[in-house]
Amino acid sequence: MLRATDVAAIAAVLREQYGLKSGATQDLNALRSLLESPSRHLWVTFEDGFMWWSTAHDGITISPVNETVEHGHFWLDLDRPWSNRSLTGRYLAMSELPGIVTTTAGFQGTICEPKGWREILRLIRDEEDEEAAAAVAAQLAYQAAVGKLVARLRPKDFEVLVDLILSRSGWTRLAKIGGATEGIDVEVENPAIDEIAFVQVKGVAGQKTLDDYVGRFRERRERYHRMIFAVHSPKGSLAAPLGEPVQVWDGPKVAKLVVRLGLGDWLVKRI
Repeated sequence: MLRATDVAAIAAVLREQYGLKSGATQDLNALRSLLESPSRHLWVTFEDGFMWWSTAHDGITISPVNETVEHGHFWLDLDRPWSNRSLTGRYLAMSELPGIVTTTAGFQGTICEPKGWREILRLIRDEEDEEAAAAVAAQLAYQAAVGKLVARLRPKDFEVLVDLILSRSGWTRLAKIGGATEGIDVEVENPAIDEIAFVQVKGVAGQKTLDDYVGRFRERRERYHRMIFAVHSPKGSLAAPLGEPVQVWDGPKVAKLVVRLGLGDWLVKRI
């Protein structure tokens, strides 16, 4: 019956076994999906925090032994091995998939047609959702507009903005430093990662100024784990030294942080 895909005979056996119990029709439909040209389907499952997918050849392989926990009555031979990556190589982690897709992971039966089958195909093909793409474009436009406002801030307001970004990122100000260590504007601490950093805030600065402060940072590595050099109007391109914990927050970087941390309203009120 299985090899011949005799659905009518299979249905009669199921009726004899289960009678009118719920699930009999669902089981029959599941078997039909497996037996009738399985190559036309894309097969998906969820395991170890990922969505996996594959394709199969038509026809089935009958188990040479009786059904066990490890082996069923029959199985499909894969045309494409199980993969947890999209066609372009991106991991299909469940934590990054839309809810309409991941809800299928809770299905208790053997086979179903996911409600989010269109989304599944889009994710595997690495295609963009049109509305999501429009939202990203709008966000980038907003970020560019924010960057123009950041460049117009007065020095004191820019310092306050950097302070707000740091606090919302888990950094707490320890002290504003001057005197003997003039030039290191602010010491901040992140208790969660047990680090202390110094932050230099500049309205305008070039590579020479950055290099000068990198030198001061190197002299104080016994205290500071990292350095943040924030400048909203750099003179030319600024490059942090490779392999060292030095971050350069230029205008575009600060604008991105403003958008991500929800500081746009605050910024508008300072213009």
